[in-house]
Amino acid sequence: MASALDLILVDDVEHLGKAGELVKVKPGYARNFLLPRGLAHVANRFTLAEYEVRKSKLEEEAQQRREKAEQLKAKLDEQFVKIEAKAGESGKLFGAITKENVSNAVEQQLSIKIAKDQIDLKTPIRAIGDFEVKLNLAAQISATIIVKVQAI
Repeated sequence: MASALDLILVDDVEHLGKAGELVKVKPGYARNFLLPRGLAHVANRFTLAEYEVRKSKLEEEAQQRREKAEQLKAKLDEQFVKIEAKAGESGKLFGAITKENVSNAVEQQLSIKIAKDQIDLKTPIRAIGDFEVKLNLAAQISATIIVKVQAI
C-alpha cells in the first residue's frame, strides 16, 4: 500500500487546508486532482526551501482570490437569469437546461464569466419555473442565482 504524500497547497482546498499549508494526502488524490489543477506542489527539500521564501506571497495571493470571490458573490447573490426553451403544454421541456446553458446565460445577461465546473447543478433542469442554482466561486464561498426557465 502506498504511503501518504507531502504537498504544499498553492490555493485553498475545501476539507483539506488553506494556501501555504503542508498537508499529507493519498497519492491518487494528489496525482488525479491536486497536482493537475495546480492546487498543490510536491513537498521536497527544494520546494520546501522555495516555499519558505514564497509563503507570505502565496498567502497574500490566496487572500486576494478570496476577496475577489466575495465581491463576485455580492454581485451574483439572488440575481436571476432567464433561459427560454421549447416546452410542452404540461410545462416539461423538450430538452434540458444544463450547466453550459446556465454558464452562457450568466455571461450574456450579467456579463460575468462563470466556468461550467463552478455551477452546482446535480441534474439538468427539465421543466418551466424558477430554480435556485448554487455557484461555487472559491473554497467555501458560493453564491446562489435564480434561473427562470420560460417556454418559447
